[in-house]
Amino acid sequence: MKFIEKLFGKRKRREVPQESVLEFSELEDIAKAEAEKQENILRPFVKDIYEDIKGILKELEATRNEFLRAEPIEGASKRGEKLGDSNRDNVDSNLKLLHDKLKIPGSDSPTKASEFYAESRALMKTFSDNTTRSLMYIKAIYPQEHQKINQGLSGLEDALGELQSSVSEGNEKIETLGNIIEEIHSIESLQKEIERSIKKMDDMESKYESLKIKLSEDESGLSELEGSKEFERAKQLENDLHIIDNRMAEIESEARRLFTPLSKAISRMEKQDENEICVLSPENRKRLKAIQDEPLNAIGFELEPFFREIKTRVESGELGLKDQMSDKTLKHIQNVVDKDLIKTLNDQRQDCISERNVLLDELKSLSIHQKKKEIEREIKKHHSKIVSINHDIDSEKKHLNSLEEELEKKRSLLLSNIHYIFGDKVQIRYDNL
Repeated sequence: MKFIEKLFGKRKRREVPQESVLEFSELEDIAKAEAEKQENILRPFVKDIYEDIKGILKELEATRNEFLRAEPIEGASKRGEKLGDSNRDNVDSNLKLLHDKLKIPGSDSPTKASEFYAESRALMKTFSDNTTRSLMYIKAIYPQEHQKINQGLSGLEDALGELQSSVSEGNEKIETLGNIIEEIHSIESLQKEIERSIKKMDDMESKYESLKIKLSEDESGLSELEGSKEFERAKQLENDLHIIDNRMAEIESEARRLFTPLSKAISRMEKQDENEICVLSPENRKRLKAIQDEPLNAIGFELEPFFREIKTRVESGELGLKDQMSDKTLKHIQNVVDKDLIKTLNDQRQDCISERNVLLDELKSLSIHQKKKEIEREIKKHHSKIVSINHDIDSEKKHLNSLEEELEKKRSLLLSNIHYIFGDKVQIRYDNL
């Protein structure tokens, strides 16, 4: 009996109607049932062929025993008998090896049958590689036994070939059905991940809209605040403070220009103090440092003792200034002292400081000034969060697009495998996902 005819001649190719729609939610059960059906159809044929193979192996074993007891044909030459006997041992050894290693599986599983076929074909090839030459030698000495061995091996080859032919298409479908189940799980996993991504994006967009509302409210609050009389007063105070700061900068420049003609003498005094040639008093060292680094503050010091020391050391020649520079320095000191320039500048400085403190006190007393800063901080914070969440939304959109593309690929592959199993007109409905 031809097993392929038994397998494909007596069963329908599929039970699912050629024109039908399969619910995705039911697809895994359908695939499992179809795989079980395929296995149940194939198992009896696998079992039948296993029985045939067992019979063939049993006959081969009997033939091997007959072969060992056989006598050479009449008229065989001594040399032929000798060659036949030596090669008989090789054929016998390989037949025994084939019998011992070719084990029928204990299961009728079609998948196991394919594995058994692959292992058996490898054994048959090894047998052929090891005995082809020996079989040629024994053919002339043991023709009947040689014929029986060849018939047995040929029958075994045919049975194994029939086994593979019987299960190959079914196993391919069983494997495809296994792939279908894996693809179903992948699609379900992707769908869940897509739902999580959509929810995450909805949450971020909701947060984005909430931030826009807060930003709009704060901007409106700032506009309202900036239109109030109290805010106008704060602006005026800030403008007045700016004017005073500019005046202080001018006074500082005038102070710096006032001390510039003394820079050569002051520099020499500093070096001599550092080298301990002529050490300054702590008070004059502070005055010197202030003149160089903070001329605006320096004019607030009592500078007469410092000018007196410069004058004394210039006149004594201790600073090593040239006559022209010495005269110029002494004349400038006298001019500053006589015209009371330091006091004039310091009075201007003190007036600015006093006025500035008054303005600052009034500005600090205005709560609107602090409110404006707080609203501006909130606006800046909202802008920063909006930029950040926009970036997150863009990233999540790209992730979602990638997931949806992957889902389409998986669905396409699933449909292709469904078509292979159930026909090209079968479709899948995902409405229940």
